[in-house]
Amino acid sequence: MNMLGLDTNVVIRLLTNDDPAQRRTALRFAEGLGVDYTAYLTLVGIVELDWALRSRLGFSRQASTAAIGKLLQTRGLVIEHHDLVVKALRLATTERADFADALIAARSLDAGCVSIKTFDQKAANRVPGMELLA
Repeated sequence: MNMLGLDTNVVIRLLTNDDPAQRRTALRFAEGLGVDYTAYLTLVGIVELDWALRSRLGFSRQASTAAIGKLLQTRGLVIEHHDLVVKALRLATTERADFADALIAARSLDAGCVSIKTFDQKAANRVPGMELLA
């Protein structure tokens, strides 16, 4: 079965109706997921998705993380570092942290970092492993 990469704009069309014509095309594409082909979504694409949903489309932090959570359960969709995305979603939900900060921390800790330095006070307070650079 062939694997196809997905750009963030395709995923946005699957999750929203901000462009009805492109949404119809994306939904037709999604019908073949797990049947005719699989699709691959990168970590960069997931972070961009969170940013676009929140800043451009007005999603709340909770709605954005819920949408990302649904993607993890989509038949035929392969998520880069699936386990780290799950950890980041859990952190974003339980600690009320930004998804991107949680993913940065999860990926850094997975790579063997002992801490993640930041100037973001909120992230340092909410994301385990993040510390203020002072």
